[in-house]
Amino acid sequence: MEAPSHVVFGLAGAVVADSLFHITGASLLGGSLTSDPRQFTDVVLLKAVFYGAVALGALTPDIDNARSTIGQRAGFVSKGIQKLAGHRTLFHSLLGLAMVGAIVWAAQYALGLVFYRLGYVPVAEKLGVGVAPGVVLASGVGVVFIAFLLGYFLHILADSLTYGGVPWLWPNHTRFGFPPNRNWRFHSGSRVEPFVVGGIVLVVVALIVFGKLTI
Repeated sequence: MEAPSHVVFGLAGAVVADSLFHITGASLLGGSLTSDPRQFTDVVLLKAVFYGAVALGALTPDIDNARSTIGQRAGFVSKGIQKLAGHRTLFHSLLGLAMVGAIVWAAQYALGLVFYRLGYVPVAEKLGVGVAPGVVLASGVGVVFIAFLLGYFLHILADSLTYGGVPWLWPNHTRFGFPPNRNWRFHSGSRVEPFVVGGIVLVVVALIVFGKLTI
């Protein structure tokens, strides 16, 4: 898929995941937060971080393509990765997901410390920063980690819908796709792509309108 499609697909999936598992806590809909301005601010910040990390994660696997949106910004790093590994190899696999996840965990903790120093302790705790009297430490999985890997995973899943499929089990080079019959998939960047992504978005929006999902 193209970069805009990956971002939209990732954000739509994030709405579903957040609605089901309450990753960012309370919903902004329904007015339940209006009586507590500080709580409202904390939730808005957390959701902004969550959806921002999902969008970034949804672009990251294409760092192995120097012509991609993220590849152009990564410059020589992306060119080096593409030369060494090629497109849709390591970074489009579960192994790549795990490797990038380790880096994101460290970055998440650093971001949590920033929010902690700014006084947004509830946000910091959601970012994996453990807070106790006189002690600040990493407490484990946080929102950025979950969001980034969710976006990353949804990128690979989205590319599985395309004609070429992806090597989920790399270094095994076998490519997997859905549906298994390639004739039922579409080419990345084709005219079919926006209809597929648009259809998914319409379903998610409809579910929000009818109260089945929330943000």
